[in-house]
Amino acid sequence: METRLLLQDILQINGIDPKDVLLVRHVRERPDFKKCREMGLIREYTQVQGNNKPLLKKCKYWMVFISTTKTNCEFYKMYSLKGFSPISKHNIPEGFPYPEWYQQDVTLYELEETDLFSDLKNKLIISWGTSTQSWYQSATNNKRIMAIKDPEPKKFIGYDKIAWDFDDMEMIVNDETGEYQKYQTALAAVKGVYLIQDTADGKLYVGSAYGDDGILGRWRQYANFPYHGGNKKMIALLSRHKNEYRKFRFCVLQIMSMAASKDEVIAVEQQYKRKFGTIDFGLNDN
Repeated sequence: METRLLLQDILQINGIDPKDVLLVRHVRERPDFKKCREMGLIREYTQVQGNNKPLLKKCKYWMVFISTTKTNCEFYKMYSLKGFSPISKHNIPEGFPYPEWYQQDVTLYELEETDLFSDLKNKLIISWGTSTQSWYQSATNNKRIMAIKDPEPKKFIGYDKIAWDFDDMEMIVNDETGEYQKYQTALAAVKGVYLIQDTADGKLYVGSAYGDDGILGRWRQYANFPYHGGNKKMIALLSRHKNEYRKFRFCVLQIMSMAASKDEVIAVEQQYKRKFGTIDFGLNDN
C-alpha cells in the first residue's frame, strides 16, 4: 500500500484546523498574475475577488500556492483574513497595474502576512488534483504532498545574470537553509557597483558595496527593515509609499576585488551615475 502524506496532516500537527484554511492556487504564467508577481503585488492581486463566495469569508487563513505544473503547485505564503468590504476606487493600492478592477462589483479581502510555514516557502509542493479550474478550495479536501524540496545548494548563475525582484533578492540573501549558500558566498566575495530599479516608474539608483561582506552585506540592508539602505531619496520615497521597496529590481553592474579600496569602488560608482543620469533623473542624491 502506498504511503501518503496530506497537507491536512501538516496543518493539524501545527495546531491549525483545516476547516479554517482556504487554499488558493495562482497560475504562474497567467499574464495578470505574472505582472503582479514581478511588481511584488501578490497579496494585492489575491485580495480582490468576486462576490457570492461564502467560503472566502469563513476561513481564518488563506494559504497561497503558485502552479509549477498543470496539477502541482508550490507554497508561497500564508495570510490571515482580517476582514472584507465592498471594493472602492479609494482602496486601490499604490502602483497596482489593474485599477479597473476597483470599478467592478467585487469584494476586497483584507489579508495580512503571517510567518506560518515560512520555512516551507518555495519548498512545499502539493498536488492540486484534476480540478485546476477551481482556483480556491477548502483545506479539508485531500491535497497530497508531492515533495518538500531538499535545500541542496543551488548553482550560482553568475553576476551578469542577476536581475532579481525584491522577493527573490530577499529570499536569497536572507536564506538560512543552505539552498542559496553558493549565491551568498559569491556575493560576499566581491565588492562592486549595483543597480536598483523602481519598476513602478523606471527610476534608477546606482549604489556601491565596499564593506568586508561585499555585495551580500549591502543588499541585506535592503532586504530587511527599513529597506532603504540609508539612501536619502529612498527614505523619502518609502515615507510616502511604504511598500514601494517591493517593486525594486536588483542587478550587479560591476564586480571588484575585495582588495579594492573604498575610494576605488566609489570612483566606479560615480562613473555609472553619470552614465545613467541617476542624480538628475533617478534616485541618487549625490
